Amino acid sequence: MRNVACSLRWLIGLLVVSLSIQANANTGASPSAATILKSRARAAVIALPDGRILIIGGAGDQGAAWSTMVSSESGFISAASMHDRRSHHTATILRDGRVLVTGGTMPAGEAIASAEIYDPAANSWLVVRAMTEAVLLPSGLTQTATAQTGDIRTVLFEGLPIDEFLSAGGMAALFGADTSSQQSNESSGHGNGRHADTFVNDPCLDPAPPGLDGTIQSEPEIAVLNTPGSMAKKIVAGYNDTRGFSDRNGGLSGFAYSTDGGTTWIDGGGLPPLISGPGTASDDGKDAYFGDPVLVVHQATQRFFYASIYKLPDGSFTLSVNRGTFQVAPAQGVESAANTRCLNDPTQTGVPDPPQQAERIVWEPPVVAVRPTQAVGGVIVDVAQSQDFLDKPWLYVDQTTGTLYMTYTRFALDGEATLELARCKGCALKDTFKNADWDGPFTIVPNEPDTLNQGSTAVTTTRPGLPGGPPRVVVTWFARTFVLAAVGTTGQVGNRTETQQRIGYAYSDDDGRTWSDDKTIAVVNPQLEPPGYNRGRTSGIADVPSIAVDKGADDGVFTSGETSQAGFGTVYVTYFSGKYALPRRAQQADIFVSGSTDNGTTFGPPVQVNDDPGTTSHVFPTVQVNKNGSVFVGWLDRRNDPNYNVLTDAWASVSKDNGQTFKSNQIQSDVATSWYVRSDARPNFGDYMSSDLLGFGTFVMVWPDGRFRPPGGRAATPDTIFTIVGGLGQ
Repeated sequence: MRNVACSLRWLIGLLVVSLSIQANANTGASPSAATILKSRARAAVIALPDGRILIIGGAGDQGAAWSTMVSSESGFISAASMHDRRSHHTATILRDGRVLVTGGTMPAGEAIASAEIYDPAANSWLVVRAMTEAVLLPSGLTQTATAQTGDIRTVLFEGLPIDEFLSAGGMAALFGADTSSQQSNESSGHGNGRHADTFVNDPCLDPAPPGLDGTIQSEPEIAVLNTPGSMAKKIVAGYNDTRGFSDRNGGLSGFAYSTDGGTTWIDGGGLPPLISGPGTASDDGKDAYFGDPVLVVHQATQRFFYASIYKLPDGSFTLSVNRGTFQVAPAQGVESAANTRCLNDPTQTGVPDPPQQAERIVWEPPVVAVRPTQAVGGVIVDVAQSQDFLDKPWLYVDQTTGTLYMTYTRFALDGEATLELARCKGCALKDTFKNADWDGPFTIVPNEPDTLNQGSTAVTTTRPGLPGGPPRVVVTWFARTFVLAAVGTTGQVGNRTETQQRIGYAYSDDDGRTWSDDKTIAVVNPQLEPPGYNRGRTSGIADVPSIAVDKGADDGVFTSGETSQAGFGTVYVTYFSGKYALPRRAQQADIFVSGSTDNGTTFGPPVQVNDDPGTTSHVFPTVQVNKNGSVFVGWLDRRNDPNYNVLTDAWASVSKDNGQTFKSNQIQSDVATSWYVRSDARPNFGDYMSSDLLGFGTFVMVWPDGRFRPPGGRAATPDTIFTIVGGLGQ
């Protein structure tokens, strides 16, 4: 370092050294020895993390545009040339070791409104669009820049098209409705002797066969209000509702609510858009929701929060949150009681059944959680209109602080993908809820050149990671690693050999601003898509993990009885793993849980939850911990159809020893159903299901189901089903 420092002082003192490359400006070809040194002024000189010195551009006889790397050991070494000649420019080291160069002047003195990023490992420059000086802030953001332009749908990530990694909501937002996989449900289901399931959405609003438009209500989320006077009575569910493709007031972020503990449900249509009026989700100049629902409720204030992918009126995509409360008020849209009336009276197909309802959930206008930003070579910059795509939001509310945490994946136009967090400090406690309340974004995991991270979920733990600090934030996600063809080839065709899948995690001890290294809970095996699931990926189905923390009755107050209870503070993560390691892929899988007893610092070995051989599809696990420390897991599997792996049931199990073992599995669905259904989107059954607790004690689940066959045909559609889980000794 001493030699490097001396070299740097020498170079800055001269301010005349740069490289003039006679060869092609972008090949990195070596110049002749006579051209290595030329007089330069106003060059940018910066020390690279590996100790080398990079001299960039400067003004000389011809107005230099080229860079030289200087090593304290071997003198001057030529490097690739920038695309634009420039002097008076700035250079900033990014967190990943690359160098961002912005602005400056051309040889004739004209200002340069562009930026370039140098990758020392690949010895190459990437042109981006930027304005003004770049300053690296503590959060990793830079100050100002303008956006790149392009079509995110054509960008490759790890050498694969973006639809390989998108969520269900992301597919709807970027690719719209899809009817190419039209299928008829001709498989007969079987009854399970239960009569406890309830429709959440109104299935009679789906079109009669062979109609396809607006047939999907899947990927459900649920939040239960557990407060005195309304203990376990008021519930809100959200789901992807493809009625929103043709009616922007009807989805795609659909919702339903119950005021009687889930016995009956009211289909509320879709979240109200900011700009009122008719139209479709694709209309110019209007906002629209695109699903990927996540619902939470802050118990003390009785406020619900619903996160979605959201299209702004300018056509760009971001993430939004709607706040809602139960009120005695008129309906905000068309409501309908969720029932099967059209089976007996086919004329009721497509006709709402208005509920006799005084109190209902009332939603406020959407709040944008992530301001217009764009990744420019891994650095987040403010822009007027972002063309990055923010996918798979996850929302969590800390019941004590009232802070909302949103995690998501950013897909950037340069082929990079990062996990990020936006935060709304204390917002559940505030009377108002505004865009300006949100801060961030903060980088959880920066772009990794060989790994795509997606499907993140988050919690806060019961104690700080540092003395006197805020509660630790723990995030988990699904990670896929690929072999790189060569250094610097991320995003290139052919770079697609998958070598590993795993459940990753990281934690933050400063309330989400900075994060630990990317860690691993478990290496998992892939699971091919279950028959009838229409995503069409040969790589398999997304392994979106579910996470929960033992907080007793999670009402924001920790009692001495709760904190002294065995297992208090334990973090649980559930996921699936296929039967065979890569490169093999199969439809057989098992459900697992891993626990952390040290505040999310490390996780123990996987514990298998399902008690069958796992010779069929097992998907969509979800986990909850009740006030007594019982750990509940729900999921979907096809063990009762071992020959064909088609008929799907909902299952659940419980652990009474803090996740060390799980008891006998219990079937929860009234009937087994097929996923060969009518549908107008991919994937037809979403990426996950959800669960919650009635009165902080009783486990309840919602899941996508293909049981309802309208009159006049056998072709069912995906609907959302609710049940109070039984048979587990809750």
